[in-house]
Amino acid sequence: MEASDCETIEKAGIPAIAVNSSWRMARFAEIVYAGDACWWTAYGAEIDIPAERWSCTRQAAQRFGVNHHPAHGEYNSGMRAIQFAIWQGASRILLLGYDCSLANGSHWHGDHERTKNPDAKKVAGWHRQFAQVAAEARATGVEVLNCSRETALICFPRLSLEEALCSFARCRD
Repeated sequence: MEASDCETIEKAGIPAIAVNSSWRMARFAEIVYAGDACWWTAYGAEIDIPAERWSCTRQAAQRFGVNHHPAHGEYNSGMRAIQFAIWQGASRILLLGYDCSLANGSHWHGDHERTKNPDAKKVAGWHRQFAQVAAEARATGVEVLNCSRETALICFPRLSLEEALCSFARCRD
């Protein structure tokens, strides 16, 4: 993900969820979503944008006063953010920064300095988790498009951000 991607989304005026540290670049996001309580411990107090804060863990909700998104089972924050958007009624979801690979580093924004970073085993688990949420989205009629510049995810259709926004504008007319 690049700053220009965030500028494009902000100009489009569509709702945005920043996953974990993505709020630093997507300062216009209405929601910051982080599943892990350890992320909230390490970074939650740094959030300085007027976004709602959400987590799927009761521990984070209770300890940090963030909103609780009830969800169960194995997860990563990115896939939970997709499930959250579906739970909130989204019919179309555009993904940015979902590279799901270690080829260019642990995260698009670099390593987390105060929490664990993924290894190859963790990333393999993410692929299974994203495949699960892709099936859930299809079953509920929600379109999820991966607009990430680079990605190893193959469970979501790919489209450039510009193409996705163009088709989105046509859908709203």
